[in-house]
Amino acid sequence: MTENNLMEIKPDRTGPKNLAILLFLGSLLVLVYGYADLQAHRVGLNEAQVDTLLKTPNAQGGEPTTVEDYRAFEGEAREDRAFLIRAMSLLASGGLLLVGSVFLHRLRRIGAYLCTLGALVGLIGGVAASLMVRTSARAHLQDAVVTTYEAWVYICGVTMGLCLAVAALPLLNLRASMALQPVRMVVNDESE
Repeated sequence: MTENNLMEIKPDRTGPKNLAILLFLGSLLVLVYGYADLQAHRVGLNEAQVDTLLKTPNAQGGEPTTVEDYRAFEGEAREDRAFLIRAMSLLASGGLLLVGSVFLHRLRRIGAYLCTLGALVGLIGGVAASLMVRTSARAHLQDAVVTTYEAWVYICGVTMGLCLAVAALPLLNLRASMALQPVRMVVNDESE
């Protein structure tokens, strides 16, 4: 073998396709969470759901969180539009990830850009709105329940940060980026 054949870098077409499948599945999860936040903004939880939600934290001791406390938290979060901002961010993010993953699976460069944009929207909007929800929770709920909403800030940030890293990988990796390059065919038409 010649030295040129050993040094030749070949495009990796399977890597971006595998990432596209992961991003597609992740986009469905992001869309579900966005829809749940939209429902939290529109309707909220009924009395039975609130009782179920508060049962475990209230059993841990300390001052219990009442249904009225939870309703005050929910009202403030709705008034600040925290649930709505997070819902719109996650729904937009999920939509961009869904469409981008289809294009990325077809090895289109626009798919990597759409996925990266979607993850960035989800990261910024999701963390900012989660911080707003946490502020409302600190004002109205007891420590055992506030911990849950504090954890959601970190969960949203880490998850969307990892999604951003995965989405940007085909743009940063040389072999994957070469696979996303448009294939140019040179046709030498010599008709006489």
